Amino acid sequence: MGFSNASHTSSLSILTFQSTYLHFTNPHTFDLREISAMNSLTVILALYCTCVQTYWLMGANNVLTTQRIDPILTPGIVSTHVHSVLGGSNFGLNVTTSALLRSECTSIPIIEDKSNYWFPHLYFQKNDGSFESVVGNAVMLVQYDVCHQIYFLQDTSLLDDLQDYLFSDKPNSTTPFPEDFRMISGDPTLRTLDPSSFAQQAITFLCLDFSGQSTRFNELPVNKNCPSGIRSQINFPSCWDGVNVDSDDHRSHVAFLSTGPDNGTCADPRFPVTLPRIFMEVYWITQDFDKQRDEALTPSQPFVFSNGDPTGYGYHADFFNGWEPDVLQRALTSCTCNPYGDPSCCAAQGIFTLNQSSHCYISNIVDEPVLGNLTTLPGANPVQAPCYENYIASSIPAILDPVYVSSTSASATNPSGTVAIPATTIDVTQTAVGTCIWTGDAKRGKTSPILSIVLLVLTWTIQDVLP
Repeated sequence: MGFSNASHTSSLSILTFQSTYLHFTNPHTFDLREISAMNSLTVILALYCTCVQTYWLMGANNVLTTQRIDPILTPGIVSTHVHSVLGGSNFGLNVTTSALLRSECTSIPIIEDKSNYWFPHLYFQKNDGSFESVVGNAVMLVQYDVCHQIYFLQDTSLLDDLQDYLFSDKPNSTTPFPEDFRMISGDPTLRTLDPSSFAQQAITFLCLDFSGQSTRFNELPVNKNCPSGIRSQINFPSCWDGVNVDSDDHRSHVAFLSTGPDNGTCADPRFPVTLPRIFMEVYWITQDFDKQRDEALTPSQPFVFSNGDPTGYGYHADFFNGWEPDVLQRALTSCTCNPYGDPSCCAAQGIFTLNQSSHCYISNIVDEPVLGNLTTLPGANPVQAPCYENYIASSIPAILDPVYVSSTSASATNPSGTVAIPATTIDVTQTAVGTCIWTGDAKRGKTSPILSIVLLVLTWTIQDVLP
């Protein structure tokens, strides 16, 4: 499963792409403690193949934007919740592969990859009902299942039996993403766990302790101190029906591997085509809030995703293809020149173009604050658990145009668009009745009905035996 099961160190090597944040001195080890110092989002793409002993790794240059947009699930309109986005600068309310390929820049170092990848943002919920955004540093692995592939982990404390992954020994058995291909992994409406579901097995969380023992969970860790933060992890499906680039639910045209989200083959005849496997990790700097836990609505687990999910079961991520097809195909078959994942030799051979120092940002399209201290989650999403009801926002923020592309992060000196579509208030009829609203730890200390009955029976029994 690659990094997803490694608590501290694996026998992979990583090239230093961002010398300020990533510095790996040992050419044979990757220490996750060194990632904890990152201040910017980092994406790692990897190619593994034992038949040619090769892979590539790279750190993304920055987050493209964080705002309420989802061109897969809610194209053309403001999304229900906030996402942080990586990739091509032509990201917007609507995207196509052809539009992404015309992007002015990408936040990914391989400039021929103008795909977009996005995931929900995380917030700290205070006891007054307000929220504060959490800094997240993402790490993404794209594994190309060309051959028999194996990860060797020095720390096996979190491993079950997932140390190796067997795939076809045929060269070129992985197909590049087709034009306009898109998919979603995860379901933002889930609030409970089905442990038999591959889609839910694809999502895990690590309670990180780089000085001790990191622990893996299927949900956001409850009653756990995570001194090095929390890492959310998600696998995308890697088997395709070979026909449809999308489906009504944006999931049914793809499937997970035969024995799990990161193990097996594309053996199902309905999904016979093997795609590159995308695995994304986000390192959330939750330790910054350790001293504020007593000020949280739910001190036992004070964090909530932008879709109003305090459990983690509704975690998800989206992908829209923006790869130049010839380049990705060439990389799948020819980027085999360095045993330690340094892609610079592949760039030197003209397989792709590598730019590790450029940055790519876009101005806001949706005119609303989404980071910092907020009175409500953007979109007025109610926090809900252990069930979910659909709420409709009664107001829609303004849409700004044009979108400006910048090589520096958002600031007052960067231009922003003007109002193209004004903010509106709409009349909505809510079908939700509020039964799923999360009340946090408000009921802590209250005695449950079952416990009350037990205590009552015990009281009667004691009274009966007293003289």
